[in-house]
Amino acid sequence: MKIFYQILFRIIALTVILVAMNSIYKYFFFEQDIQKYSEVVNLVRAIPDDADIVYVGESSNHTFRSNDIDKRKISGFVADYFKNLKVYDITKPASHAGIYKTLLENIPESSNVSTVVVTLNMRSFNSGWIHSKLETSLQKSMVLLRDNPPLINRFLLSFKAYDKKSDKQRSAQVKRDWKNSTLTFPYEVPYKNIVEWNEFFAKKGVLDSKGKKDEKKTQLACSYIKTYAFQIDTNSNVRIKDFDDIIILAKKRGWNIVFNLLAENTEKAQQLVGDNLIYLMEHNREVLVKYFSNKGVLIADNFNVVHNEEFIDQNWTTEHYAEKGRRIVAKNVAEQLKILYPEEYEEVKNIVKKESVFFNDCENQNNVWGNMHTISDEQSFSGKYSSKIDRENKYGIGFVYPLINVVDTLKNSMNISFKTLKYSNDDNAKLVVEFLKDNVKCFWNGIPLKTQVNGVNEWEEFSYTQDISEKNKDADLVKVYVLNNSNDIVFVDDFKVVFK
Repeated sequence: MKIFYQILFRIIALTVILVAMNSIYKYFFFEQDIQKYSEVVNLVRAIPDDADIVYVGESSNHTFRSNDIDKRKISGFVADYFKNLKVYDITKPASHAGIYKTLLENIPESSNVSTVVVTLNMRSFNSGWIHSKLETSLQKSMVLLRDNPPLINRFLLSFKAYDKKSDKQRSAQVKRDWKNSTLTFPYEVPYKNIVEWNEFFAKKGVLDSKGKKDEKKTQLACSYIKTYAFQIDTNSNVRIKDFDDIIILAKKRGWNIVFNLLAENTEKAQQLVGDNLIYLMEHNREVLVKYFSNKGVLIADNFNVVHNEEFIDQNWTTEHYAEKGRRIVAKNVAEQLKILYPEEYEEVKNIVKKESVFFNDCENQNNVWGNMHTISDEQSFSGKYSSKIDRENKYGIGFVYPLINVVDTLKNSMNISFKTLKYSNDDNAKLVVEFLKDNVKCFWNGIPLKTQVNGVNEWEEFSYTQDISEKNKDADLVKVYVLNNSNDIVFVDDFKVVFK
């Protein structure tokens, strides 16, 4: 009996010590480690407690084409349909459902969130994405965010208790999957897996108008095969489990849930590879829609709704859309949300207005401005935010606009002004004005900020008038931004461009 009490005492003592260590770590060191290893959680923390809808996605949400008039995210276009609801997003490039689940778990239970819209990207179910070379860093960034005591998560991080593999190991796994996964068609085909199909097509090739093999198109066609030639098994595909976990989490939190099945470039797939690949793509679409619909999830099926010309990346397989494509996807998501919020839904009319005055105070996502990811709360001239331009982000917020949308009588000059702050005079930051024609730069002018701004640690105004020559009036696109090629930090706020 004495031995029993000794053991019990030691267990209790050890428990007390661990609880105390966990508390000390949580209150004195945990946040520092979060910012070092898992700063992605700041995307979640940025969502206000009064949010109604949260849109979760990867780069498809915020990628735009440079000549888009409205460069907002898909989630921003969705919000247009629900003016009386607060819609926010969590956008983490290259992420997938396994990452989404951990991020969603970190939304406080006290939050007002009632609905989550989750990006359902078919490509994320293929072997190349499941065993992506980015997976190690993604999984590492999630360890401290798991639903465990902070000290345990720190131990797990220290002992690398996450999916840690070398690039060589991941590439080998992808190739094994390509070789071992048998493709099933309702008819005979001269190949049984991706490896054989890729070799077959590489030899056959895509022919040009003269009947000769087009090497670039052939390489792209093979990329499409390696990306989309797979069949989803709902019993074994790890991504299915990730989405199932999200559904379970949503039920636990009392959230409504909508899955946004992204558009794939089926037109390009048809042109390059043909019916066999389309069969597999459509089969997977049907599997996903049926599987998750049967679980009570609302599906915004965007799979075939975006045309080839609206895909930004024409030499790779991505779900990056130009403005029209993002609007189409957003409308279909809004139609599903309408089922949940019929009273709040409003139709949206897309009217392009010819404007001449443009202003960005860095407080909200502005339609025609790019590089909004540089927004920081470290400094500001007005409001809470400004554009932070440093070694990691050398391009500040940028005005990018199709010149055709400017009234001809106002294409004589541009008055450009903004507030700027820097910590030293060693920077070589410049205001840059560019004109592009057929995606080729036809004019470039860089004006050093030092010509007007010499103070440090204080906000000063920079202004410049750029004349528009007759040649440049025919340009397709105009870009205005601050470029900082130094290690010094420069902030920009209240950026204004006026055509005269």
